[in-house]
Amino acid sequence: MKITNIKARTALIPIEAPTRHSYGSPDAFSRTILEVETDEGITGLGETFSWISDSSFDGVRNIVIGEDPFNLEKIRVKISQNNYLSRHPLLLAPIEFACYDIQGKMLGRPVYQLLGGKVRERVPISAYLFYRYPDNEGKGEIRTPEQMVGHTRELVNKYGFRSLKLKGGVFDPEHEFETIVALREQFGSEYKLRFDPNAIWASSTAIRMGNKLSDYDLEYYEDPAWGLNAMANVRSKVPQPLATNMSVIEFEQLGPAVAMGAVDVILTDPWYYGGLLHTKYLDMMCKTFGLSVGMHSGTEFGIGLTAMLHVAATMPNLVHAMDSHYHHLTDDILVGGLLKYKDGCMAPSDAPGLGVQLDEDKMTKYEALFLERMQDKNASTALDPKRPGWYPIVPSW
Repeated sequence: MKITNIKARTALIPIEAPTRHSYGSPDAFSRTILEVETDEGITGLGETFSWISDSSFDGVRNIVIGEDPFNLEKIRVKISQNNYLSRHPLLLAPIEFACYDIQGKMLGRPVYQLLGGKVRERVPISAYLFYRYPDNEGKGEIRTPEQMVGHTRELVNKYGFRSLKLKGGVFDPEHEFETIVALREQFGSEYKLRFDPNAIWASSTAIRMGNKLSDYDLEYYEDPAWGLNAMANVRSKVPQPLATNMSVIEFEQLGPAVAMGAVDVILTDPWYYGGLLHTKYLDMMCKTFGLSVGMHSGTEFGIGLTAMLHVAATMPNLVHAMDSHYHHLTDDILVGGLLKYKDGCMAPSDAPGLGVQLDEDKMTKYEALFLERMQDKNASTALDPKRPGWYPIVPSW
């Protein structure tokens, strides 16, 4: 079997209401969908970040076409050592996902079996809580602690979440502190509660707020400040475990993080680390260093979420519920539409490969929406349109 073509298309799907965080306020999520074709008629699916366009693969197409999709290590080396100072994890990951999809379809096995088999039947997922602007109908705004509590109650009732994560870095720290207090008062100790200021705070602010939060039983305090030095400083002065997907985003940063005592929880990411297999390697390394493991979310669509579920089901040290933006989406590009939650969890498909199919009609629809958005010079899925002149600046407060 040989790879004969790599095709990438970018789609944009609206979300329920514009979410807010320290880097902007998107009203839609966009992702690039990959199709890897073979000479035996089997096509594998992958997904990556939207700024990785079809042309981004031009530099690696010629070295991947003709390769056997089972030769993943050879493909990895050819891509990551393609030129000087080049590793390309965001190119490598979707190609690897698609190759695993091809392998599973050929063998009649789900991807999780190719990764070593499941250690859990279902993967717990956290409710990702954002402050929000109103939607186009003027509904759905979340600004006050009371609004956040009401929104969270709706999510818990609808999806069964048992872990709650507040994304901060939007308002004054005291306002966000009051939101955490309100959430803990409404959702008792049977719910895990985590807080992520998104690395926007100065370390002095992160220390002050971490100590104020000490009575509210945080599962972890995620990226309250920017960089390993600041994280190590904060960790030495606050009682909560510190988690990161911003200070440690590659293997080379893991050793210094351990040596500096900067973190307690590594939030893995199949894209950052170049694929599912290396995400499993990270899981093993974290156990060796005595670190806990969670999983970061990057506004993935169903193909990406499915890949995350397959690897998460095989990771023995994934002790924290996985993050996902998925419940904010209004639709998906999969046959059958949005994937379903059950009791705050999802499970990888038992069908061969990733177990999902691309809905060509929806892909065409949302690809057209992305291209339309790109033609609008005043539109943005990132910067905050309701704060003219605003730009993300680190640190703050």
